[in-house]
Amino acid sequence: MPDYIDHMRSAIEAAGDANPHPNPRVGAVVIDQAGVVVGSGIHREAGGVHAERAAIDQAGSAARGGTLIVTLEPCNHDGRTPPCVDAILESGVDRVVFGASDPDTRAGGGVERLRRAGIEVTSGVLANEAEQMDPAYFHHRRTGRPRLTLKAALTLDGQVAAQDGSSQWITSDEARQDGHRLRAEADAVMVGAGTVLADNPRLTVRLPDYEGRQPIPVVIAGKRPFPNDLRVIERNAVVFAPSARRLDTEVVVVESGDRVDLDKALLTLGGRGIVDLLVEGGPILADGLLEGRLIDRCVFYFGSKLAAGVGRAPFNGIFRTIDDAIDVHLVDVRRVGPDLRVEMTLAGREAR
Repeated sequence: MPDYIDHMRSAIEAAGDANPHPNPRVGAVVIDQAGVVVGSGIHREAGGVHAERAAIDQAGSAARGGTLIVTLEPCNHDGRTPPCVDAILESGVDRVVFGASDPDTRAGGGVERLRRAGIEVTSGVLANEAEQMDPAYFHHRRTGRPRLTLKAALTLDGQVAAQDGSSQWITSDEARQDGHRLRAEADAVMVGAGTVLADNPRLTVRLPDYEGRQPIPVVIAGKRPFPNDLRVIERNAVVFAPSARRLDTEVVVVESGDRVDLDKALLTLGGRGIVDLLVEGGPILADGLLEGRLIDRCVFYFGSKLAAGVGRAPFNGIFRTIDDAIDVHLVDVRRVGPDLRVEMTLAGREAR
């Protein structure tokens, strides 16, 4: 078991660098009968070779009689690629060790097939670590919604902008680069119409030498007119609106009175394979998401500045009494350049 743990940890670390969403991040290792690594692989992109098959192909005949160690329960369904269980049965390995069970019911049944074929199966090895390597995938499969991360830049005393709306730059270049790394990890970036109209952003990842995929821009529109010459329109943004409108991009109507039904918007995105969603909208959008208890994680960058007054807070609501406060779990607190990065999950959201 200790050897399995070491190899499992290596597979988890390797898979964490890939982003095959809406498929899961998966890493796999094949060791021969002497315990020597003879094959390894990760699932790099949706539609590409799965980690198990990549590791088995690399191992070749050396896999026979050996052990396959994989971070996620092997799939047993036909998608864009054949079932991984088929490749495992053809490889001749004697045992399979996997980490987390797959919450996607379509993928199930593989363990029973392997055991019926006489293959020894061990489950749950570093299961929590395997899940935390790709928490958005597990959240998406369990809820039907993408994991929602709210990002905000604030002064140390909690203001996202001055009363005149100015906010450039509250945080340092180092913090802004870290924010772009969050974008690079996300499948889509959501903002409100106010942010789009004020800043006309592209919502792209701007990191040195970055060649990865760009997140899909998503806009929550209100009743105000929405110009057709915005940069997000050029990038084929998905615009959610409370009523139909003509734009040179897709408009999805999910109304709740005169507002967008945010829960339905998230379910729509989840149904389209958006697994990890980053929200960079202003206080109105943030408050609507918080009111609906739709925020799973927050990443706040506190710039090394004091507003020394009341400007604009990250949420639009009114803090009437301490009983209204929401408990959070602090996941990570660290310095980023001269600023402070605080990552948290909302109480009750961690296991959903």
